[in-house]
Amino acid sequence: MSQPCSVLAPVAITGAMIVSSTVPETDYPTFSMLKAYALGERCISTVTHRIYESVSASSNVGHDPTDLINQFGAVPWWVDQGPTNLWAMFDGYVSTKSAASPLNITLRVGAFNAVALFGLEADGLNITVRDAPGGNIIYSYSGALESSAPADYYEYFFDRFKPQSDFIATGIEPFNNAEITISLSRVTGLAKCGLVALGDMKPIGLTEYGAKVTPNSFAFIDVDRFGRTTITPGANTTDMSLTAKLGIDEAATVAETLKQLQAVPCVWIATDHVDYSPLRVFGQGKPTMSFDGPQICTVNLEVKGFI
Repeated sequence: MSQPCSVLAPVAITGAMIVSSTVPETDYPTFSMLKAYALGERCISTVTHRIYESVSASSNVGHDPTDLINQFGAVPWWVDQGPTNLWAMFDGYVSTKSAASPLNITLRVGAFNAVALFGLEADGLNITVRDAPGGNIIYSYSGALESSAPADYYEYFFDRFKPQSDFIATGIEPFNNAEITISLSRVTGLAKCGLVALGDMKPIGLTEYGAKVTPNSFAFIDVDRFGRTTITPGANTTDMSLTAKLGIDEAATVAETLKQLQAVPCVWIATDHVDYSPLRVFGQGKPTMSFDGPQICTVNLEVKGFI
């Protein structure tokens, strides 16, 4: 294949980086220490950007849901129900999605050279990157999120619409005060985004032929004693494995990159060639480096895809 293999090391998004957004935080009120919460009542924390549900039949007053003792103590008061709507796209999981119509968000995260979007449910995507707020446009993209590639006339006329669920932009010129605006539109229903990752795209080597992807399903399949099968749908992920080659002069830099990203969910890209789009996975990488000679180093990479 001999295509560049790379990893997008993401920037941790903070509230100060969000300039504007059409995505509401959530439909639930902010937690108050003075309010008595009934069983099943929900609130949010603007500190953790999480949703909490009261699980106590007693009067739930003055128990901060962000304090873990109030979630996992001898007397649990709250259960974490997931991220708020606005922060679902920044929580590191593709399955939790921010939703709005339209979905527009402007961020200032400092210098970055790549952006990746996963878990998209939208018809159109627009991205604009400026070198500074109100400055020159250094990158722009506008297009439909449609990934159908009919192989023949039958598929062209009769195959179903195939929405594009991810998008990756690389080669963006980095500026310390850069500003990015992402806009998702949808004709029917809310536009959704599961993950926004911005950061530094770092090279690993040249991917060899033989890279593999393994789809995983978390559906529950039950067969009773009469042979009747019941399938309960669940989430799915994709694992990836590949081998990349690099020169010995790059080995130390790549080894340091891989070491720093051991416990960081990242976007791993075996190649940016359009025909190999399945070879890009968001998850945790487990690399092994071998020094095969005076000039060549090999990276064997296993990526565990995240939901």
